[in-house]
Amino acid sequence: MKLALVLGLVAASLFSVASQAGSISLGQAANYNVFVKENFSASSSDTEGAAAIGGNLKVNGGYDFGYVNNSAAATVVVSGNVVKNGSGHLNVYDGAGNTRLGELVYGGSYSVTGGGVGAASTTKAPATVDFNSAFTQLNALSDQLAAKTTPAVGINRNTQDGVLVFTPAKVTADNVYVFNITQDDLNTFHTIRVDNSSISKDALVVFNVSNPNGTPAKNWTPQEKCAAGQTDCLSLTQVRYEVGDLNSNSAAIANHVLFNFNGINDLRISSSVYGSILAPKAAISTDWGVIWGQVMAKSWSGNQQVNWAPLDIPPGGNNSVSAPSPVALLLLVPALFWLRRRTTLLPQLQLQTA
Repeated sequence: MKLALVLGLVAASLFSVASQAGSISLGQAANYNVFVKENFSASSSDTEGAAAIGGNLKVNGGYDFGYVNNSAAATVVVSGNVVKNGSGHLNVYDGAGNTRLGELVYGGSYSVTGGGVGAASTTKAPATVDFNSAFTQLNALSDQLAAKTTPAVGINRNTQDGVLVFTPAKVTADNVYVFNITQDDLNTFHTIRVDNSSISKDALVVFNVSNPNGTPAKNWTPQEKCAAGQTDCLSLTQVRYEVGDLNSNSAAIANHVLFNFNGINDLRISSSVYGSILAPKAAISTDWGVIWGQVMAKSWSGNQQVNWAPLDIPPGGNNSVSAPSPVALLLLVPALFWLRRRTTLLPQLQLQTA
């Protein structure tokens, strides 16, 4: 009885720790449309949802935040300075279209030398976001996803019709499917498709996007291309993504797709993107297009529109298995010693059933 109790407690401890570890969570970034560790700069366009900026907010022209916001957080949180110059307004709304203004909270200085600022309040106060801990978690998540690949049945790299097809080999326990694509793939294929005929339609599809060969983007102007051999730089080109019946012509796909740019420090976007962007070490520079999803990056510079389409993480995605903690292992050692001692002293001990 005691033996069963001890082993049961140890097993429960190991299982509890394993089931809680390695979960897919955006942490403090979950409620934000844009979440950057350092500076955010733009001269036009808008972000529909809430924004959290760990550095300075610089607007040279006009920019809007907060047309759509399902978060309880302040519409715009800036740890550093707010710098507004040039014509146009920096408008901060509270999530109800342009009918109500929202809050702008900043931790540094506040300077308006051109245009104006429309906000219900501009408050100097410490940021409510711990950006260091938030990005420690996001970097760990990016590493975790980069190390995970879903087995696929005969990845179809049909260069003749320009379509790259991934077919999951089996159903995953966490309802998360991870596939790898490279800059070379973006240069070669006009469509990247995931066949979801045998998996849950609410699955989360993750694309690990990298540039292992340091390949420059194809058919781009020189200033948009990464230098040849630069493996930490990637140019996100205009490619059609399909997950079953959902495709890049429908914003419905955005909630179910995450692009993970692990190992990318320089991310250049001249494309519409249907899905969230996890690029915790990347300085993002943008040119045109719309992002439907959440953006998590080191910094942002450019005028691409960002629409609120929060990532839909399936319930199973929060229960991935990981290694047991040191505490659980410490519990295991005395239990095994006790078991060995009992077995030595009582060699005739047998399990009996009623």
